[in-house]
Amino acid sequence: MLTPNGGRFRFDPALLADLAPHVWPDAVQVRAQGQVADILGSYLHLPGLHQPGSARGVVLGLHRSGEAIGISSGTAQNAADVIAWICAVSRVPQPHEAGHVLLIDWMPDPLPLSPSTTAEELLRFRAMLRSSFFNG
Repeated sequence: MLTPNGGRFRFDPALLADLAPHVWPDAVQVRAQGQVADILGSYLHLPGLHQPGSARGVVLGLHRSGEAIGISSGTAQNAADVIAWICAVSRVPQPHEAGHVLLIDWMPDPLPLSPSTTAEELLRFRAMLRSSFFNG
């Protein structure tokens, strides 16, 4: 999950839905329904490769308030690619600024992100943590 750490920054679900098809041509936005619609405005489906046996894509749960984005992904690589894209196009605040964005549930501690965070960095942090956890 991505969430601002206080401050005024909010994600713009409409911007993400507008820009997603430039990267994922088959991206689909679906309005949330039922009780979940009290919290989520919509889901953004970013499909994976259309090949038998390929990893499923990514589903973003776009919170109505812009205060969070839930992420469900078939692979860490797909999740990292989408997180890096969100940081870049949303122009998230720098880690030292008010309202900086945290990635939670990726590692034991929240990870501050910046607009220049790359998928490779996210995967490297995750690998380092797993390595130290299992070797320590």
